[in-house]
Amino acid sequence: MNLVKLISGAVATIAMTVGSAHAAPLFNYDQGQGLSPGGTVAFDGTRLVGANIGFDLMNAAGTSSDGVFHCSTADGSVTLGTTRCRLSFTTGNLVSVTPSGPNTNTYVFGPGGEITLTGYLSTATPGNTAPIIGTTPLVVSGSFDAYTITLQAPPSGVGGTGVGAGLGFDFKDPMMLAYFGLAADTEFRFTTSQLAIGSCSATAAGFTCNVNNADFQNTVPEPGTLALLGLGLLAIGLLRWRAG
Repeated sequence: MNLVKLISGAVATIAMTVGSAHAAPLFNYDQGQGLSPGGTVAFDGTRLVGANIGFDLMNAAGTSSDGVFHCSTADGSVTLGTTRCRLSFTTGNLVSVTPSGPNTNTYVFGPGGEITLTGYLSTATPGNTAPIIGTTPLVVSGSFDAYTITLQAPPSGVGGTGVGAGLGFDFKDPMMLAYFGLAADTEFRFTTSQLAIGSCSATAAGFTCNVNNADFQNTVPEPGTLALLGLGLLAIGLLRWRAG
């Protein structure tokens, strides 16, 4: 089957389940006012490592305290583009590398690794100070089910671009969950469905790239929707890359 048709079919399937998925608690981390997240990803020959990918805000939906919350300092002050929540991760081990176009390879990583998102969330808006949510800087910790990154690089290996997508599970800080009316042991599913990379260069072991765009989404899925959500979000990332 044609890959684009396969991806389009997956996207159509996920669209039919979006209503039920949105009924569940959802946390969506993003950059404010189109700011670049910064940070890097690097393939060390075995795993993909992401470091210091920044987010300015988090939108909560389907909770007892829905709204937009901004990343802040420990005292709750917010400066857009400066006070950020930082995502870092290490995937599971490399499973395969498959050619997927001219000078293009798709890297598939298996389960395992770890993912953390640190920082403080405040009820303040940029330029202001307000109380933080909870008392600790730990926002999320978890592990991958799978990760895929597609990289297109010129023969020189310099200036490559690509897109990455991953999914897995995580647990939040109990005081953060209490603020949103959720149980302390609530397991979330995460997707990193909008990781766009550029300015890539080859290294002795693999490659390193800058992160140009990133989303980090959390949800507590309803029964039966998890597999469809993961497939749909991964497919969307690959489809957008092919379209670009």
